[in-house]
Amino acid sequence: MSPPRSPSRRNFLKLAGLGSLVFGAGSTRALGEDHREAAANSAKRQAKNVIFMVSDGMCFSVLTAAQTFLTRTEKRSSNWMKMYGELPVVRSLCETDSASGIVTDSAAAASCWGIGERINNGAVNVTPDGRKPATLVQKMNAARKRCGLVTTATATHATPAGFATTVAKRSDQKVIAAQYLERGVDVVLGGGTMYFNEDLVAAYRKAGYGVVLNRGQLLADTGKAPLLGLFSRSHMPFEIDRLQSPELQAATPTLSEMTKVALQRLSSAPEGFFLMVEGGRIDHAAHGNDGAAAIRDQIAFDETIATVLAFIGKHPDTLLIITTDHGTGGFNVNGLGSEDFDTTVPSYAESSPAFDRLAGFKMSLEVLKVATKDFSPKDFLAAAEKVTGLKFKPADQVKIIDPKTLSAALMKYTSIGWTSNNHTGEMVEFCTYGPGSQLFTPHLRNDQVHAKLLQATGVA
Repeated sequence: MSPPRSPSRRNFLKLAGLGSLVFGAGSTRALGEDHREAAANSAKRQAKNVIFMVSDGMCFSVLTAAQTFLTRTEKRSSNWMKMYGELPVVRSLCETDSASGIVTDSAAAASCWGIGERINNGAVNVTPDGRKPATLVQKMNAARKRCGLVTTATATHATPAGFATTVAKRSDQKVIAAQYLERGVDVVLGGGTMYFNEDLVAAYRKAGYGVVLNRGQLLADTGKAPLLGLFSRSHMPFEIDRLQSPELQAATPTLSEMTKVALQRLSSAPEGFFLMVEGGRIDHAAHGNDGAAAIRDQIAFDETIATVLAFIGKHPDTLLIITTDHGTGGFNVNGLGSEDFDTTVPSYAESSPAFDRLAGFKMSLEVLKVATKDFSPKDFLAAAEKVTGLKFKPADQVKIIDPKTLSAALMKYTSIGWTSNNHTGEMVEFCTYGPGSQLFTPHLRNDQVHAKLLQATGVA
């Protein structure tokens, strides 16, 4: 179960020298008035299926930046914004507090969805007073609905775990891996072979699960049994790195591909299904203040929206939820250039060309750190300029000696700025489409979602 290797110093220059990014070839089918009418009618019915999509750690500005990036580089809208323009979605602002404070972590946030209660950061579906309520997956299973969890993080990471498992510490990922089997999660796809030892994988096989360990096996598998797919030792690679490496492209499925397979596996369930789909690495990119990586992973998440909408076009009894658990890093596109409104040069005139430079980035800061760990400051600067396509000014060159200092220098060259490396506490975008969407009010608390979801499906 060996995962794809991280780029080494030996192949660093080869990876860095690859051509410009080409985003996924999957095209979005038209979403016309017939879909608007069908969705409006289906909203009056009960949802048989639920697809719950989470862009983990997505500040609203990441959503904006992905839209801007696609508009400027590919002359098209994001699927998320196209959906807003053409379908009768219900939009809400959702509060993200946990029981322990106004800034949540992913475990407490997902547990709100999982059990309908706010708990302390770090725990998964264990309340502050020690109770262990039944999780959403357990309730769906009791209603004979199949359940799936798909993520680009480790399959046992906090967000997928929050829908299905009960552990005192989110770091107990080996326990989470075993609980998925105990609780009968039908489809588990993501990274994290390090948390599934040989005995546990053998137990999955004995229970009737198909097991796939690379993209080829996933796409070739047409079975109807439950499925476990693990595609890296830890988290799956950032999209910006996957797109630049033929080796990673061959070995690693996209979030859209994993979602399509999960839907194929679950859609035959007589009583319907629940599927959680997480773009888990938007959060990780934001923790590292890596704007280019965050935007490209957001676009990969957006391509998955098209896959999901294509499925819903054939299965209008499906409730779609798209949201995030919290913001991370305080990402924002900042104004660059003069603020003197009396000059002939428009204010913030440098903002757009600075933002456009992100299209030239060819590597995440995470992989750059690994690939250059033994480099001198001079060699690191040369590598940073190669993978970003930037030419830093002399005053900045002396400051750029590692990925952290590089990140700090990038705002004036790309317009992307950050407030921290931590989670943030703003309300977040929460949108629903299809049967049951009318239950979600314009203002929500994260701990209200669970009950509304159960009501929408008739499980409550």
